[in-house]
Amino acid sequence: MGASKPAPVATRIERGRANRDRGVLSEFVRGLKARGWGERGLFLVAVCCSVIPLWLTPYPPLQDLPQHLAAIRVLHSYDDPAYGFAQFFELHPFRTQYLAYYFVADLLSHLFDVRVANLVLLSTAIAAIPYGVRAVARGLGADGLGAWLALPLTYNAHLILGFFNFIAGISLSLFGLALALSLRRRMQRRTAVTFAVVAALCFLTHVVPFAFLALGSVLIALGRPVRVVVMRALPLAPAGVLAIAWFSVSPAGQATLAAAGGAEGRAVQPVHRSFDVALAELPDWMTAVFDPARDTRLLWAWALVLVMAVALSGLRRLRVAAEDPLAARLRRRLLLLPLLAVLAYFAAPSSYAWIWPIAPRFALLAALLTLALLPRLVRPVAGGIVLLSLALFAAHALRAGRAFAGFGREVGRLDDAIGSIPPGRRVAGLIFDRGSRHVRFSPFIHAVAYYQQRRGGAVMFTFADFPQSPFVFRPGNRPPRVRPRWEWLPGRVNPARDLAYYDYVLVRGGPGRIARQKKHYTRTFRSRRWSVWKRTR
Repeated sequence: MGASKPAPVATRIERGRANRDRGVLSEFVRGLKARGWGERGLFLVAVCCSVIPLWLTPYPPLQDLPQHLAAIRVLHSYDDPAYGFAQFFELHPFRTQYLAYYFVADLLSHLFDVRVANLVLLSTAIAAIPYGVRAVARGLGADGLGAWLALPLTYNAHLILGFFNFIAGISLSLFGLALALSLRRRMQRRTAVTFAVVAALCFLTHVVPFAFLALGSVLIALGRPVRVVVMRALPLAPAGVLAIAWFSVSPAGQATLAAAGGAEGRAVQPVHRSFDVALAELPDWMTAVFDPARDTRLLWAWALVLVMAVALSGLRRLRVAAEDPLAARLRRRLLLLPLLAVLAYFAAPSSYAWIWPIAPRFALLAALLTLALLPRLVRPVAGGIVLLSLALFAAHALRAGRAFAGFGREVGRLDDAIGSIPPGRRVAGLIFDRGSRHVRFSPFIHAVAYYQQRRGGAVMFTFADFPQSPFVFRPGNRPPRVRPRWEWLPGRVNPARDLAYYDYVLVRGGPGRIARQKKHYTRTFRSRRWSVWKRTR
């Protein structure tokens, strides 16, 4: 056979270019793998997916959400006469420890509507938690495997109840611990300043995560010589000054100290749960927020995966210690944090006066701190844990998406009901039908606060009378003080006697006795779920 005919010069050039392009592409892919960018990208996608349900409806089923939006609106629009807040309220922002959350939300409200600003901030806080877990793990020389297991915990009772400050405080606490670990290895001024800012923000967000940050940072700083230990712990000083001032001056701070100390012999006694009750309630305070039976099974499956990860990491304990003795020593110290959180969940009071819940908060903290302390696993095992975590997260996130979308349809014509009330008025809310078919707890209980967020004025029920509120009613223009649990017992409200201060009443369900008060009230709006009543005399 004769020799094959050489390919044309143009064809050879094209083949050379293709081979070179394939080489460049292969080199690029190898570079991504070497840097772990593939895993980072997948993790980023999963974290972004975790906040999607929040954006599926203008009315996420988060119980305290309306109160937070109303507070942000008062702070942001206090001087705007269209809302009329100045005639009802006095600003006292330093009464509350939650100043950081409200301050950032107020800043974002210059860029977005108040509702969107809060969603941006809340989404960031939720997304920051798994990244915080990863940051602590990597500060201890691990690969951050526990961050994947943090994803199935995204939709927990504290989020659904609307404890946004607590959620944001957890993320700040985790990043603060990561900065303390970085400072332990190398003293740098920039790291120290960043740590000081994060610690102060954590305290101004929520006291419980800050307490774990402070204790963990001290455990990390311990060593020799003493002068170096002091330098490592010095960034906590600004937050410590803020804490002393708050505990000394704020009524909320003094109540928190009383609750922490048990307040024995006082008129208000802390309420404790038995061990059996606390154990039985554990799923309720974690993932059982949509379908209790299925969500509880999800939690036990998650716990099984965590036990597998812990057991497999135990097989590598000596090897990890040999690779990095400092990381192993710090990990052993920091194990005190989840152990204390477990103890506090069972031993601390569940409530004290207006402070609720107390002990239940520690279950989520214990879980996340445990995940942050998982050491590095071998790749096949780590890959299996990641896949199981993603499966659990996908199941819970899909359930959350269906529940949030379903709740959005369940809200009904709330927009029209609020729009039927003129701006800047005094509005009471009687919520007879406060529950939902799609989510646990009582997501409608504070719905009247949406009026204050949208149209200003003053509402009841409100957090403005609570010690943690950044504003209070003006003494000469405030509604009558209501009995404890007033908002939960609308059937006991006598409209002629108890609602004389208000111009309008927003009712869900019912309408109860107000329908019989024809001399005092006229119905101005009616839909299947909502009605609005105007006081005529």
